[in-house]
Amino acid sequence: MAMEYFDEKIVPILKRKMPGSDVSGRLIGTAPVPGPSAALTTMQLFSKQSPSRQEVTKLQQQVKANGTGLTALKREISELRVKVQEQQKQLQDQDQKLLEQTQIIGEQNARLAELERKLREVMESTVGNSSASGSNEQSPRKRRKAVDSTDCPRKSKRLRSRK
Repeated sequence: MAMEYFDEKIVPILKRKMPGSDVSGRLIGTAPVPGPSAALTTMQLFSKQSPSRQEVTKLQQQVKANGTGLTALKREISELRVKVQEQQKQLQDQDQKLLEQTQIIGEQNARLAELERKLREVMESTVGNSSASGSNEQSPRKRRKAVDSTDCPRKSKRLRSRK
């Protein structure tokens, strides 16, 4: 029973690991016969397995090294996730600030438009009053300046004073 198990399970594995071995060829080619030759064959097989034990030890060391590397990578991934979350929070904060600033700019534009409208009204009322009271008293240069300012209602007072 043990020899059958050995022939069915162990020999194919050994055959893959040690191609061209005469021991595996003898076991596969002939039926196992109990006796000293079978014991010798088993002993030879076990002695040939010692390199595979070294391979197993080597693989265990590689698994340990890979495990250590994997742990380091997991730690790095968790750190990167934290950084990504921080950056997402910063983006949300910046989006909120941008929205607030856009609202402030809109309010300032509305106020500026209102002030420009009031300024135009004041300028029109001033021009209307001065031309009705005594247009002959004003110099042509002053009249032209007053007309120019009413023609360009979009220009601010500062820009109009530069002309």
